[in-house]
Amino acid sequence: MVLHYRVAIASSNGDDVDMHFGRADDFYIYQYLVDEWIFVEKRSLNPVCRGGYHLESQMTDNVERLTDCQYVVASRIGAGAIAQLQAKNIIPMALPGDIQDALDKIYSYHEIKRLFE
Repeated sequence: MVLHYRVAIASSNGDDVDMHFGRADDFYIYQYLVDEWIFVEKRSLNPVCRGGYHLESQMTDNVERLTDCQYVVASRIGAGAIAQLQAKNIIPMALPGDIQDALDKIYSYHEIKRLFE
């Protein structure tokens, strides 16, 4: 069985998971294919956080632009974003730190999750 899935990572520099979901304007998209992670693209979105509140329509637009991903990773993710992502069957994860470490954790999580499907 060939496994492939995509992850969107909120990052300011392409090396670290260092952005809050609502404040991120760049998401680095990775795809796991067969036995390796492949960088797909840097996707720019409009940050939705406006100092404690966000525009619901803009949040919906951003989530919609990430629906080709099965996981979204950020340093922090608020309750509103979590609800919208989960409604689209996207698993949100707060995994601040190195991008490669986050990808390794997602791989492990995905493999464990598959055992229960």
